[in-house]
Amino acid sequence: MSGPEASSLPYVDCKNWLDELASVVAEISGRDLSELGGSQVVVDDGESAGVERMAPETVAALAGVDDDRLRAYADDELLEDYEVERMTALRDLAREAVRVNQGMYRWSCV
Repeated sequence: MSGPEASSLPYVDCKNWLDELASVVAEISGRDLSELGGSQVVVDDGESAGVERMAPETVAALAGVDDDRLRAYADDELLEDYEVERMTALRDLAREAVRVNQGMYRWSCV
């Protein structure tokens, strides 16, 4: 076991599913991508793994997406049930991050 699942931190497994969270958040929230800011690299081993901190504006925009808008986005994009579940879990994680004044991070590896 490695990565987020090896810690006690809450996470959503987006393996092979979501690469650009900010772009998706812009689409779902109806905001312009330029309003959301970029992620910040926290760790990069230069080979295969890294951690990025999502921009607070991206986290806040995702946290603000309501269920109706999420369902409408899922219908428009013809998302599969597992994608809707993951998107809802990400939104809920963003809400919790905002509630406790913490950030969201993206861990990736090759």
